[in-house]
Amino acid sequence: MLKVVTDEAAITRCRRQFVRSFKPVVTERLPVKLGHPGASEKVKVAWSESLGIWFFTRKIAGSRYWNGFGIGRPETGAAIAITCEINFPFCGIDRRIGGAFAQDRAGRLFVVHRGKLGGGRKGIGKLLFETHYRGAWEVMDDGGEETPVAIIGILQSPRFARQIAEFVRTVASIKETAAARSSQAELTFGELRLREELIGARYREQERLTGAECDHGLIVRDLADALKGDGLRTGNDGCRDLMAINREGKIRAVFQILTEISQAAIHAGATQLLLNGLSLPGNPLLFLAIPHAPEAALREKLKRLNIDLLIYNWQGDRALFPELAPLLPTIAS
Repeated sequence: MLKVVTDEAAITRCRRQFVRSFKPVVTERLPVKLGHPGASEKVKVAWSESLGIWFFTRKIAGSRYWNGFGIGRPETGAAIAITCEINFPFCGIDRRIGGAFAQDRAGRLFVVHRGKLGGGRKGIGKLLFETHYRGAWEVMDDGGEETPVAIIGILQSPRFARQIAEFVRTVASIKETAAARSSQAELTFGELRLREELIGARYREQERLTGAECDHGLIVRDLADALKGDGLRTGNDGCRDLMAINREGKIRAVFQILTEISQAAIHAGATQLLLNGLSLPGNPLLFLAIPHAPEAALREKLKRLNIDLLIYNWQGDRALFPELAPLLPTIAS
């Protein structure tokens, strides 16, 4: 179980690290009119080309550390709306504020969110977030209360800035579902695309945090980018982490992404592939993407189930798939 950080000095250190994490990825600072409910003000937001998000941070005296995020490069001088806020109290516990820092027994520091969404539109709020957010969840010791929180990222991770960006895009997608006529409608294969709000698993109260779960969405996105070319498109549908579709619109491969390689995780991933992959027409190829090769006996067992392994590794904050290139012609056929 995580434990919320309440000490004022510790929160100050965490907040400084939070802000520093974005400095290497800032491309430019843009003057805009930043929108608030009922008002706007002239500020300069930091734009990151590599992350595809902008952000603005400040300390609101007597209130909180305020951090606003949005998607897409703003036009200079334009009025822009905030997609997502990740705010922190100065000290102690303030459950009115969505963000918090938390620590596990190993000393790792996490940025978590209580699920409070703003937006000024009907249907946008905590219930919408809890219903649709598919990311890492954990129960947090919240000053004597047990509170389920969404894990945004690991503060010490070299991929922390990307984890934040992934969360912001997911919140944007979740908010869009409030405006959609039917957020439960399934896409046809012709409409298939990568949907951020469908990356990951639904919240389960007993779900265990591994820390690496925060990277799941990043791996899905990097694999989707690596598959582009040779006429391939990618998408997901809530049951399958990623699918590759050829020029004829045929689903040629299904991928299940694992962030750990325990025997239990591999068995669960293989089961997911078999149940959700073999139900598709055309007998698509089945791939289990994992960070390290398992023992030979387990690999052979998966092979007998017609499940191939796709090993990935990290270079900086990107997941690479060195064994993928030779497979692309077969997947695209």
